Amino acid sequence: MKKLFLMFLLGGVCLAGSVNAQLQKGTRYWGATVTGNGDHSKYDYPQNTEWKGHVLNVTPSVQTGWFIDDNKMFGLRLSPSLSWSRNKNDGPAGEYKSGSNIMAINLAPFLRHYKSLSPKWAIYLHSAVNLAYLRSKSFNNDDKTFENGYSGGVYLNPGVSFWVTPRFSLESDINVLSLNLAYTHFNDNNSFNFNTGITSSISQYFGIRASWYLQPK
Repeated sequence: MKKLFLMFLLGGVCLAGSVNAQLQKGTRYWGATVTGNGDHSKYDYPQNTEWKGHVLNVTPSVQTGWFIDDNKMFGLRLSPSLSWSRNKNDGPAGEYKSGSNIMAINLAPFLRHYKSLSPKWAIYLHSAVNLAYLRSKSFNNDDKTFENGYSGGVYLNPGVSFWVTPRFSLESDINVLSLNLAYTHFNDNNSFNFNTGITSSISQYFGIRASWYLQPK
């Protein structure tokens, strides 16, 4: 059903529709958002053993674009991300520490098609090619390891925009309806991934982005 709805939305966006002033050719677009999550865990085991774990993920994102035609925008998205984790095990044999820092720098040229629903609402279909540089640092006590890698892929997802003012809007990608195909080379491993947006975490379905649409004078 999700795939059928995505195809229906694709067809609806690509149909000619009314043009809001914000979506006219020549309009400049800026968008920014920051997402993050983390976790802290602690367990006490028999024989006086204690385990602690910390995880933090932060992903800022900045994107800019130009309307190359009415209802059609070309742009670039830059979204570095950092994943930080630490584990500590304290028991009769002594203290053991491990952890990792994983950084990814993502650059994605994209094309976005809009369809106006009203003067304040519009839906869009966002298609992009994502290129990423990956770097990780992991350690076990004093033993440290560094790895580099890269990834590339294409993704497609719909979204919705709401204009609070003629220049400022709030928008959200609807990731539950996304399609994603990616290749990754990291830690001497090659992997292919295909994702249809089905996830067990509702927090990954939507994300709010602040956006500015600057019409030419």
